[in-house]
Amino acid sequence: MNICKRFIKNLTDVLTGKRILPDVNKYRFICYALAFVHIAITVRFYSLHYTILYVYNFLSVIFYLIIGTILPKKGKFYTAYLCCFVEILIHSPLATLLAGWEWGYMIYILALIPVAFYLSYSTTQFGRNAVKPFVFTFIAMCVFILTRILSVYIDPIYTWRVYDKNLTIAYNLNSALAFFMLIFFSVLFTIEIRRNEMRLESQNRILSDVSSKDPLTGLLNRRSIDVHLKEAVEHFKSKGEIFSVVIGDIDDFKMVNDTYGHNVGDDILVNVADIICSNIPEDAKVCRWGGEEILILIHGSVQTAAPIAENIRKAISKSRTKAGDALIGVTMTFGMAEYQSGYAMTKLISVADKNLYKGKNEGKNRVIA
Repeated sequence: MNICKRFIKNLTDVLTGKRILPDVNKYRFICYALAFVHIAITVRFYSLHYTILYVYNFLSVIFYLIIGTILPKKGKFYTAYLCCFVEILIHSPLATLLAGWEWGYMIYILALIPVAFYLSYSTTQFGRNAVKPFVFTFIAMCVFILTRILSVYIDPIYTWRVYDKNLTIAYNLNSALAFFMLIFFSVLFTIEIRRNEMRLESQNRILSDVSSKDPLTGLLNRRSIDVHLKEAVEHFKSKGEIFSVVIGDIDDFKMVNDTYGHNVGDDILVNVADIICSNIPEDAKVCRWGGEEILILIHGSVQTAAPIAENIRKAISKSRTKAGDALIGVTMTFGMAEYQSGYAMTKLISVADKNLYKGKNEGKNRVIA
């Protein structure tokens, strides 16, 4: 039961693109699947005593097992496809001319078309262009048409003992297998597209983080906080949701840099950013406003924001950053402002700034609203 569940989960992960199926396993499975198809055909021809065809198909089984074992392991996926392509182009016309068109062996040639386009998309050895698959499609089409013409004028060598029954079984079997191959490679193609979509989504998330965050502290940068501030203004206008901004500045930060160096200053900035992020509500936004200044967007009035800023101030004043053998402590001063109807964003920031500098002038390490 556990094995069954694990198999279903693995299959689901592959189909949804969460799990990448290695190319070696993918192409080995394709070769082994073709070997299995030829085993079924071999048994069928053997039961009918069609000597040439069952010997050929038996050799084809060995052929697919060999190339499925050797070529994918060496990364020769293009060569593996060429081998399969040539074998099918030989087998389908041969079986058709010996047993008759009605058996449906030419249907297998149709399955070569989506395979070529799938490989051109998923395998770099194809060059990822449409020229090669179109060439393979053209060759397959020519062989299909030529075999059809020859089958009209050449009587099949083998005949079947119970014509209608054997004809129906063979044609239905070949049709089902050919359609299975078409569906199988269509699913593979879908998986490949989904995998690339997920890769692009992941890369886009990384690019979004890079473009929206400060590389040192991991906080939002000014461009990204502007978006959140504009959204807060829109919510205030449409829903009356109050918000406040808190601007904090590390006290005497220049002296810290001059005394201990910029590397220690960077460590202090990272430490302060971590403390702030650990002491704000989930819906608040934190931005490195510039240098050692940090802006916090809090949804609520200054009465709501004040205790939050005070907790941050206390936590920072108690914290220490290691600088060699020494432990460095810093403090931070905060100025706050609540958004008012009719405010421009510059006005809101200006009010918070004035409160910040008021706190600096009154002795630093405090919160001013």
